[in-house]
Amino acid sequence: MTDAATSIQLLRHAKAQRRDRWWGKPDRDRPLTKIGTAQSKSLAVDLSTQGITRILTSPYARCVQTVEPLADRLGMEIGLAEALGEAPSVPLLDAGDTWVTSAWLGGRALALVDQVIIDDAGGHILMCSHGDIFPSLMATLAGRDGLEIGDVHLKKGARFRLQFKGQKCVSVEVVPPP
Repeated sequence: MTDAATSIQLLRHAKAQRRDRWWGKPDRDRPLTKIGTAQSKSLAVDLSTQGITRILTSPYARCVQTVEPLADRLGMEIGLAEALGEAPSVPLLDAGDTWVTSAWLGGRALALVDQVIIDDAGGHILMCSHGDIFPSLMATLAGRDGLEIGDVHLKKGARFRLQFKGQKCVSVEVVPPP
């Protein structure tokens, strides 16, 4: 394990088509709106100056579309990570308890974060995901690392900027959407 400082930005995807207007189609394919596309281009301008060394995203279309302009601008490949994707079902008996799903999503995302810190120690990683993944992950990090954080939710296009010393998250900053 390394003690190199690593930064991870957790970006909630830009504004996507509403679920009620996408009824009957695969949610994984739900795209960004025109506003979301504009947000993704604005995010690319801002993030391109921040030394991003790796881009990981949920395989859902709205997340991939959110980071594509940045990847194009930086000439980088986009890595797809199921651990950043929404889960239509959880492989646990939860009796309908939403906290079990939240714990599972947070644990799965935390395992990815921990592995990325090992694989990319000292890097500047961008991870794009969904509004139900990051609250679970941030609550888990707050509990594990003793973070003082008031709200674990993000608006679409907003992000958490995290700093890690080794595996421990030592600071959190919320960056509002463009």
